[in-house]
Amino acid sequence: MKVKSARVHVVPCGNRRAVIIELETDTGLTGLGEAGMAYGAGTTAAAELAAEMIERFVIGEDASRIERIWNTIYDTAFWTKGGGAITFSALSAIEHALWDIKGKDLGAPVHSLMGGPVDDHVAVYANGWWIGCDDAKSYARAAAQTAARGFNALKLYPLGMADPITVVKHPVRRALDASAQRLVVERCKAIREAVGSDVAILLDFGGGLSHHQLMTILEAIEPLDIGFVEEPVDPALPEAMARVAARTSIPIAAGERTYTRYGFHALFSAGAISIAQPDVCNTGGLMETKKIAAMAEAYNLRVAPHNYGSPLATAISLHACAAISNPLILEIFPDFEKEPGYRPVIEEPFEAKTVDGKLAYPTGPGLGVKADRKSLEDTLWRAI
Repeated sequence: MKVKSARVHVVPCGNRRAVIIELETDTGLTGLGEAGMAYGAGTTAAAELAAEMIERFVIGEDASRIERIWNTIYDTAFWTKGGGAITFSALSAIEHALWDIKGKDLGAPVHSLMGGPVDDHVAVYANGWWIGCDDAKSYARAAAQTAARGFNALKLYPLGMADPITVVKHPVRRALDASAQRLVVERCKAIREAVGSDVAILLDFGGGLSHHQLMTILEAIEPLDIGFVEEPVDPALPEAMARVAARTSIPIAAGERTYTRYGFHALFSAGAISIAQPDVCNTGGLMETKKIAAMAEAYNLRVAPHNYGSPLATAISLHACAAISNPLILEIFPDFEKEPGYRPVIEEPFEAKTVDGKLAYPTGPGLGVKADRKSLEDTLWRAI
């Protein structure tokens, strides 16, 4: 069963652009994958690199030999060693598609081929509910409405300001002015008052502040029982993050911009985080996420996979959660379909299936999803 052809798509999908790949074998099976570069700069670079990797290292190979293909790319593509988001997003998408093919060939869900499912479902937290909010009152109102829909955990970017291009704009030069700093604290206090004590508040700082200002904010919000603070400093600075972790009782999380087990080793060994957040679409794929989760267990840590892609990324992330023994919670965007230009990418997205703040794991063969062909119309980037 050899890979004979491929298609790479760049799909406008709400407030992001999803890089979707399809691999096809000589037996007629097709696998789907997603490269985790749906926001920020680099989307088309990831699409082009995925196409090049497929053409050079995947076409003609036995699709069932996933670890062999992954390691061939890692060892011979050169920039993979020490590489970053674009490199490992492309490799992740290829790996997903190979697992999808293998699961379909064997008639089993991908997570079952990795030892899962450990449980039947995973807790999820809502992101994106804050779009259109600015002052503390608007955040509080939107948070209360989202919690009333059954979500027990909410994430926001308290340092972020509304932006017409990027949706949310993080601080520049690692600083906020005094009024913005006060607004950050006001937002968090208003949300806690609005949702009560039973809803987890999760904060993403986007690696945005230098130490002195960061600690002032953390000390001010510490009494609010914050579930975690994500990327309080640049994740490329594990020692700086460890310094923050040592001075606050709020759990520190990171992993969205950390790639492969080798990147996570630096965070773990520095004592920088309490919660690991690998993104299955940019950290190297499903098996790499499982390896990272196993490493996290050796440091007594839980895993809360980062998930900011299309609905296909959510399906892939669910398989990762099902196959590990230490998942904490998974990120989703429950109002994804309300974003301008939204395309579902797959049939029956999982975001709409949330019940009591949880998502059940896929049960169909492979990734258990089908491409929404209408979503992929006019999106072809490269055919190989």
